[in-house]
Amino acid sequence: MKHFKKVVCSVGAIIAIVAGSMDTPKPTPRKAIGLVTINGHSIGILHVSQKALEIIGNAEACRRTPYTCPAGLATDGIGNTKNVTGETKTDEQIAADWTRNIIAAQNCLILNTDRDDMTQGQFDAFTSFVFNVGCTRFMHNRDGTETRIYRKIKTHHFTAACNELPFWVYGGGKKLPGLVKRRAKEQMLCLSE
Repeated sequence: MKHFKKVVCSVGAIIAIVAGSMDTPKPTPRKAIGLVTINGHSIGILHVSQKALEIIGNAEACRRTPYTCPAGLATDGIGNTKNVTGETKTDEQIAADWTRNIIAAQNCLILNTDRDDMTQGQFDAFTSFVFNVGCTRFMHNRDGTETRIYRKIKTHHFTAACNELPFWVYGGGKKLPGLVKRRAKEQMLCLSE
């Protein structure tokens, strides 16, 4: 990948765009965001709360220009690995990409687990986790067997699944301090309600 000048952006500004652009009343930290519209374009419905946005955004950070993440993937915006072009992105482009990526993560949970039995905190924490590791890796180990966390969520052992989060702190074969912090925050949110 070509090297680009590191141009950062504000996670808080992106959260404000996402949370401030919905077509429903202003969310509270414990209430889902709702339909997100950016620059007149409906992006989709976020079922996560602002707490999830804060955990995901602060763990991923925000970059207007591409970089290579610890897993070796071309990345831009807030953890975006899809259609990374190399162009500098605006706040609105970053917010739209990020919203679509969070929707993909939450849809993985909705389609493969029983979301209705989860608390908002559990749903937020597991969505953050899926956003980070991806849907396939969330559900399956490299040998094709189901992961413990997925199996526990599927069988409604949500507290036990929350306690699996601290085991997922490795990237590229190394224990990463950033993942240790992120998983601690996800676990705290997961067990909070």
